[in-house]
Amino acid sequence: MAGVGFRYFVTQNISLTGGLNFGSASQTGADTSGFDYSSSTFGISVDGDYHFKSLYSVSPYFGVNINYGMASDKITTKTAAAVETKISGGVFGAGLNFGFDWYFTPGIALGGKYTLGFNSISAKEKTTGSTTITYPKGSFIGTGTGSFQLKVNF
Repeated sequence: MAGVGFRYFVTQNISLTGGLNFGSASQTGADTSGFDYSSSTFGISVDGDYHFKSLYSVSPYFGVNINYGMASDKITTKTAAAVETKISGGVFGAGLNFGFDWYFTPGIALGGKYTLGFNSISAKEKTTGSTTITYPKGSFIGTGTGSFQLKVNF
């Protein structure tokens, strides 16, 4: 999965960050007993962070996150009676950010962020041929996600 984001400092200590992520994968079966598989994901997020006083070249921060994502998969069997299965769904989330930026040179930083959050999953749909199954909605509080970033400041 790849992503891109933009951070804007509203004040010296408060920043707003917007991000997009996207991903795509595919696999083709080697023979007629296999399958073809494709997957795609898309997500968007907004963060509001408070940056504490820097300690040497490390800038710690704390904040909130709101995000939305969608995913879809398609699997096609390569048998004589080819069967196509599609699965799709989405997720809405919110969380608390804990992170830091390490400015190893002026204007360029390596950052790390951990988000402890809540997610609400939409009802996934699985369609095989003419049959559609709708799975139940769900929600959970998770230990979160972690990420590392390379940041270039203008």
